[in-house]
Amino acid sequence: MIKIQNIVKNYGDIKALNNLSFEIKKGTIFGLLGVNGAGKSTILSILNGLTPISSGEISVFGLDIKKDIKKIKDISSIIPQNLAFYGQLTVQENLDFFAKIQNATKENFQRAIEINGLEQVLNQRASTLSGGQQRRLNIAIGLLNNPQIIYFDEPTVGIDPKSRNEILESIKGYKDLGITVLYTSHYMNEVQKICDEVAIISHGKLVTQELISETSNLEKHFLELTEDVHV
Repeated sequence: MIKIQNIVKNYGDIKALNNLSFEIKKGTIFGLLGVNGAGKSTILSILNGLTPISSGEISVFGLDIKKDIKKIKDISSIIPQNLAFYGQLTVQENLDFFAKIQNATKENFQRAIEINGLEQVLNQRASTLSGGQQRRLNIAIGLLNNPQIIYFDEPTVGIDPKSRNEILESIKGYKDLGITVLYTSHYMNEVQKICDEVAIISHGKLVTQELISETSNLEKHFLELTEDVHV
């Protein structure tokens, strides 16, 4: 379980997160939904030890984020919105490089390739891949350390609908592997498709947290926040 209690994050006079609290159950796909600037990326940055909290408490599988961040990072992986690989290298070379850094096993290496459907492009230079294939390579790199938790920072931005659906379907399969997923998005239809539970945030505050089966309430809350919403 990931438990976030009354966290505050200040950037000078700006309060990016304002007494935010929510919980994520182990082995679920949890959606964090909000418009740009809601605080989603700040939360991911904090959970991955990149940004300290100003106040509040966070525990990840019983580990305190202030005291045990190294242990937390060992069991976690973040899939950034920006592509994080070397375009001049082939898919195989990229995976070999990051696998060595992460001491990935052969089993984890092969699983990352298969889950993301990269078998046919291993010898292709990464810069020549389609947008969807590049996103899948990004995700495959994040799977190499066999994480218990994966954080996705809006991984479908800028890709075509077919590639988006393929990525969403692969993420749904992580539950079968026992992986806990935190998925950030500003698309209602994405969280409806893959998530078990969703929290909507706005200006660093929790608007609502509900099971995905209660989507009518989620849509109502989200539509109140923005007119530019895809449902």
